[in-house]
Amino acid sequence: LINGEKEDATCLRKYQKRCMLDMHQKLSFGPKYGYLSELQSGEQFLETIEKERKTTTIVVHIYEDGIKGCDLLNSSLTCLAAEYCMVRFCKIKASNTGAGDRFSSDVLPTLLVYRGGELVSNFLSVTEQFN
Repeated sequence: LINGEKEDATCLRKYQKRCMLDMHQKLSFGPKYGYLSELQSGEQFLETIEKERKTTTIVVHIYEDGIKGCDLLNSSLTCLAAEYCMVRFCKIKASNTGAGDRFSSDVLPTLLVYRGGELVSNFLSVTEQFN
């Protein structure tokens, strides 16, 4: 009986490990990114939002050179992108969006979060909100 209990425990651990691997594979489907990509135009921005998988979260940083906090936020997003590779992190200069007048320096840096082609959340003047 003593040896039987050890074998049962070993079998149980193997079964648990296999179940955990199966669950991990099921949860980690889809594309992996791991980097902060630069969008070059408003068209590319829209295409990224519209053509991405419905289950993928997209975080877009709208920035401009010389605006307080934009460089620091780009660095932070680069680190987050490496850690959360299932999330697509992008950045685009406000002047390249085609709607630069909507993104004046007093609302930058701005973060927009999309999922399934829909805007889920937006953060204007991130440095004022999060210091």
